Amino acid sequence: MRNKIQVFFIKILKGALVLFASLMFIGALLASWHLWRVQIGLDRWLLPASWFCLAVLILGISWLLIKFPDNPRMNRWIVLGLLGIFAILFCLWLYQTPTKQLSDYKKFWKIGQQAVAGQPIYHTDNSYFSKWAYQTGFLVYVIGFLKLFGANLRLFQLLTVGQQLVVLGLTYVLAQKVFHKVQLSRLSLFLVGINLEWSALNNRVTSQYLALILFLLTFILIIDERPFSWLAAGITLALGNVLRPLGVVFLAGIVVFWLVFRCWQQPDWRKALGHLAGLIVVYWLVLVSLSSAVKLSGLNEYGLSNRDSEWKFVMGLNYPSAGAYDNAVRQKFNLHDRRQTMLKKEQRVTQEHIQDLNQNHLWLKLFVKKFFVLWSNPSNTISFSLFERNHSPKQVDRLTSLAYGVTVIEIGAVFCGAIVLLRRHWSRNFGLLVLPLFAYACAQLLIEVQGRYRIEFIPILAMIAATGLLKGLTIKEQKVDG
Repeated sequence: MRNKIQVFFIKILKGALVLFASLMFIGALLASWHLWRVQIGLDRWLLPASWFCLAVLILGISWLLIKFPDNPRMNRWIVLGLLGIFAILFCLWLYQTPTKQLSDYKKFWKIGQQAVAGQPIYHTDNSYFSKWAYQTGFLVYVIGFLKLFGANLRLFQLLTVGQQLVVLGLTYVLAQKVFHKVQLSRLSLFLVGINLEWSALNNRVTSQYLALILFLLTFILIIDERPFSWLAAGITLALGNVLRPLGVVFLAGIVVFWLVFRCWQQPDWRKALGHLAGLIVVYWLVLVSLSSAVKLSGLNEYGLSNRDSEWKFVMGLNYPSAGAYDNAVRQKFNLHDRRQTMLKKEQRVTQEHIQDLNQNHLWLKLFVKKFFVLWSNPSNTISFSLFERNHSPKQVDRLTSLAYGVTVIEIGAVFCGAIVLLRRHWSRNFGLLVLPLFAYACAQLLIEVQGRYRIEFIPILAMIAATGLLKGLTIKEQKVDG
């Protein structure tokens, strides 16, 4: 009975993955078609030509990576070689973009310096760090850096590059633990590294890469199943959530995975259930303790709470902007109002959005548009990197097109990987990766979306893409062996 339930559940996951990848691919094709149509003159033909050359180059390097023999020494040299190459490329990107910060990134750097100087981080109950007090977690990290190294923004950026390299290494380790194929692990690392839309924010004061390290460590610890690894996983998940509030999404996926693949499969299900309960309790205790510590320190009287969750729905349910940030909606509010005054206004605007969606039957269209913005369309990471501040419009257009070309190629590989996995026996640990992905995708249907919000899930998508890419590159060999 248990096996039948697991088999049925895996079939549901396989179908969901194919649907997810198909929507990604359709969205990428539509965005590519639109991008091609707006090109003028020679650029209309340079776009597909450059993407074709990119595809040939990616396939060629991927073919080389899977041809190297599988032995510990060779694997070590390949991983170190790839990390070294990407370290150079990431640093080159830093020196091609301005150090100046904007938007939320500027707030962290500026307020962090004020906090070091002994000034408060907010002045009203509706300031950035009072209504979104959970952001104080990353602010503490910024403050710690400033106290140790001063306002050395370049050093902060280089530290972020180091975090990206750790993510690449952990992607390799995680892929190896899930799939047990060195070739696939090499490709996963490579596909994350070449994704400029993923790496472009290393010049920003961002928490995304550091939080991603902790989320990947959580996966690795859960898969290892060593004594008390569940305890360490609860700690890393909580710390990741403190830096980037996605812990509840990962926890939702982990709980479903644990119940279906651990409690149902193991004879001693009480022990497995106890470990899951322990992970949740540790996760909660760490969050509560750190929130209390922030309050006691006097840095933020609201701890790590979220006092303005409504804002995400104000933007996320706005059909004209496809759920993305819209300055026209922002101008409806006076950010200097008290928190309760603004909350009532937010609730009223959210209800207006819902009424509009109900009356015009726009829910499905909104969900599809939001899905494309988050998973398929060109990301806004290059825009946030301020690359356009010190480069010509032509250079910006071409770089943006090339970066998106890599993304489209990888999305195509994700679609192929989903088809391959549909017909293949699943490792139960693969469910641990896709369940948080699906939970996140569902949550983002209701709240604000941006292309840069997919950064935390690029390693998982890269593993799926690597599965399709590896199948395509070895299909001839498999036929010969057959």
